[in-house]
Amino acid sequence: MSDGRQHTTGRGRDHECMTTAIDTTFRVQALPAHDLTRIRATGVDDFGHPLRVSVADEEPGTPLRCCLREAHVGERVALISWRPLREAPDSVYAEVGPVFVHADDCPGYREKGAYPEGFRHRVQVMRAYSATGDMLDAVMTEGAAAEEAIAGLFTNPEAVVVHSRNVTAGCYMFAVYRADEPAR
Repeated sequence: MSDGRQHTTGRGRDHECMTTAIDTTFRVQALPAHDLTRIRATGVDDFGHPLRVSVADEEPGTPLRCCLREAHVGERVALISWRPLREAPDSVYAEVGPVFVHADDCPGYREKGAYPEGFRHRVQVMRAYSATGDMLDAVMTEGAAAEEAIAGLFTNPEAVVVHSRNVTAGCYMFAVYRADEPAR
């Protein structure tokens, strides 16, 4: 477990963000398309809750966990329950929470070796977890310094996955794995 200190990296919003080259040392994973296809087809999430469908009516819209960008005005979105810590479902950290996805089919997130540009402006908390589902450390970062935060968390050899979380609501955003780890 971490020492409980909160670490901050990154630059303030008033500073210019630099474009970052693709970092092939990690792989970003949005919610798996095959799970979302099944959930959309049944109209019920994995916890028995019916999809709550609405239409995005403002920009920036809600953060979509299927394609890792914010919803555009007029897009149909669905709120579902999701358990992000799939590696260790019996862990005390394997909570279930709300996430937004497209209500209809979506191409998903394609830039797997890069931090999602659609979330680059967000302050996020990155949490590293072990294979047994224990949280090892957490780092708060601005999107401009996300790769540095992820790389720092993966210096711990016990870290098997890093989760990105919304700072304000604590909601799960996406998972990050080492590039040489198999897709989940």
